[in-house]
Amino acid sequence: MRHWLPLLAATLLLAACTSPPGGAPPAAPAGPPTLPATIRGSQETSTLLDHFTAFVSAVDGETVNASRQEWDAPVSLAPGRRVLAVEFVRGAFFARTELTLDARPGAAYELRHASDAQVYGAHTFCEFWIVDLATGGTVVPPKRVPLGKIKP
Repeated sequence: MRHWLPLLAATLLLAACTSPPGGAPPAAPAGPPTLPATIRGSQETSTLLDHFTAFVSAVDGETVNASRQEWDAPVSLAPGRRVLAVEFVRGAFFARTELTLDARPGAAYELRHASDAQVYGAHTFCEFWIVDLATGGTVVPPKRVPLGKIKP
């Protein structure tokens, strides 16, 4: 009879260490990783003077590694609502503003621009908008801002 007492005590101790029936459910498996969206700038070449270049300079207030020289480098965007600081440069003329984009996972976007910063233009405005490269559709409508002039 004494031989089964240690076995009974060990069984009772092990049973006390297990979770009760109906305890915490097992953790749900992690879903697939979310792919970031990307956006790049755009540029129109000019044979006469300087090129027309638009690029993203910051995302949600954080400066990104993009500049006029890297206008076509893709900028990674976490999915969701993002505030983009965008810039336009053509010679001595520039424009800056912010655009809000609802970035979809894995989407590829391009910042577009239009301006009257021409040789004989009025040099008064630049418009920025964003298109989805997969569909060609505009996902952020045009926003017109005034042009500034870089002081020498």
